[in-house]
Amino acid sequence: MERTFFIANFGCRASQSEGASIHQELLESKAREAESAYDASVVVVNSCTVTEEADRQVRQMIRRVASRNPNARIIVTGCYAQRAPEELANLPQVCYVAGNSHKPLVGRLARNLLDEDFSTYGRAEILCSSIFLERELRPASHLGSGGRTRAVVKVQDGCNANCAFCIIPTVRGRSRSIEVEAALHEVRELVSRGYKEVVFSGIHLGTYGRDLSQKTSLYELICRVLEIPGLERARLSSIEPFELVPEIIDLVADQPRLAHHFHVPLQSGSARILRAMRRPYSPEYYADLVRRIRHRVPDAAIGADVMVGFPGEMDDDFSATFRLIEDSPLTYLHVFPYSSRPGTVAAGLPHAIPEQVSRLRARGLRNLGAQKNEEFRRQMIGQEIDVLTLEDGSAISSNFVRVSVPVDSPSNEWIRVRVTELEEAGLYASSITTAHETN
Repeated sequence: MERTFFIANFGCRASQSEGASIHQELLESKAREAESAYDASVVVVNSCTVTEEADRQVRQMIRRVASRNPNARIIVTGCYAQRAPEELANLPQVCYVAGNSHKPLVGRLARNLLDEDFSTYGRAEILCSSIFLERELRPASHLGSGGRTRAVVKVQDGCNANCAFCIIPTVRGRSRSIEVEAALHEVRELVSRGYKEVVFSGIHLGTYGRDLSQKTSLYELICRVLEIPGLERARLSSIEPFELVPEIIDLVADQPRLAHHFHVPLQSGSARILRAMRRPYSPEYYADLVRRIRHRVPDAAIGADVMVGFPGEMDDDFSATFRLIEDSPLTYLHVFPYSSRPGTVAAGLPHAIPEQVSRLRARGLRNLGAQKNEEFRRQMIGQEIDVLTLEDGSAISSNFVRVSVPVDSPSNEWIRVRVTELEEAGLYASSITTAHETN
């Protein structure tokens, strides 16, 4: 039997980093990555459970693989596997359900399936425990990437915030950080492998270091990272408003090797709804924060997560969210209709919002986000910028804009380009010369 595998990643960058680690482990075992899940002997589904829609997509993926690839053995891991393993164990061709508690074993489980001859499928084995949540084990270092130019480094796991709508603390546990030296070692290894950009991720990234015996901070970690020779660009993933301290904003403004990109969850522009969500900041604080970012880093991409349809959200609450975003320097939005998650505080709240109302509000915000993003990209026309070329033939700018470049541009190279026009979701540019990222 041919030893082929495929990993289907769902969810956040932290989850993608974990999937990349499994990917790297299987490659090092001499297994070959299949072109798709429909061609693979073993399929690893790295699940998300942040919304009901995320759950549905995972189940749909598993059923589709079982239908089109009847010989595939399926392993399901991740947050959905931690929250509801029995649901997944009953799906066709699933051999193992490994929650986040057992995710470090997934590579070995996949290797076992690749090396054994299974002619029939029995009941899936469930590997899932809440003990890891109680013990607050340090997250493992995850070395790997889904591509050859940009790597995701997960330096923190879990969350202590307990927002009313969020299931993540239940499936990820309390906040815990990897040691500083482990993070630095991982970055050095990635640089030695030729990665040009490193993206720092976590479930609650801004709390990095608070739980370590020698307390530190995300700011101090990034300062240490910037001392690593050969690191060409570092990017920060989502940081909560209260944790995006002025020192981090100033560091991005002053250090050319830090990407001009901030993702700052908003969720709502209504003070009343933020309180009901158990979010600890006010709309005014958020608005001031993103204006401060724009002042210090004029070309920065600034993104936000926004939720509509939270229980009790009235028209006035939604209007407050719309106005805050409309008046802000935000450049893109991730809009999510509220999804009730079993076991969360919000699941028991009254005054549910009809689905059609949530869909209408989400459409309005997505249209606003698209308009603001187009305005942001339009301002870049005529500029000369350095971009990093990717495997798919496109490139990415420091401020998180996809750029179409001439087809003869090799991947994993810095090139200087002149932006000439808008594309549907990015920019088109003509190349000028090979660029040297300032260090």
